[in-house]
Amino acid sequence: MKLRTGAELIIGGLYAIGAVHQSLFVLRESRGFYDAMAEQAWLPPAEALIEELLVPDSVAVTALVAVFQAAVAIAILTRGAAVRPALIAGGVFSVMAALTGSPAETVGYGILAAIQFKLASDRKSAGPAAAAED
Repeated sequence: MKLRTGAELIIGGLYAIGAVHQSLFVLRESRGFYDAMAEQAWLPPAEALIEELLVPDSVAVTALVAVFQAAVAIAILTRGAAVRPALIAGGVFSVMAALTGSPAETVGYGILAAIQFKLASDRKSAGPAAAAED
C-alpha cells in the first residue's frame, strides 16, 4: 500500500515538473522543440505526424500539454477518486510519447506507461477502499 502510494506520488510529481517545464522552457522555443523531436523520432510515421500536426501549431500544442500534465498532476497528488483515471490518461500519454520519441525515450516512456497502467489496475483491484486509505 505505501509502495503504491509512494509510486503514485512520484508519478504525480513528474507530471507537475513536466507542466512547469513545458510552461517555462518549451513554450518559448516550442517550434524548435518539436522540430528536434521530429528529427529524433525513429518511427517514420511518428516523424511525419510531428512535422504535420505538432510543428505548425507548436505553441498551442505546448500549452495543451502543459495543461494536461498539470491536470494529471493535480488529480494524482490530491489523492481523490480521480487518481485512477489520471493514471490511465498518463499511461496513454506515455505510450504516445514512446511512439514519437527516440529509441531511448521509447524505452523510458514505455516503462513509465507500464507502471502507470499497473498502478491504475491495482487501484481497481483494491476497490473504493484504495482511495479511502490514501
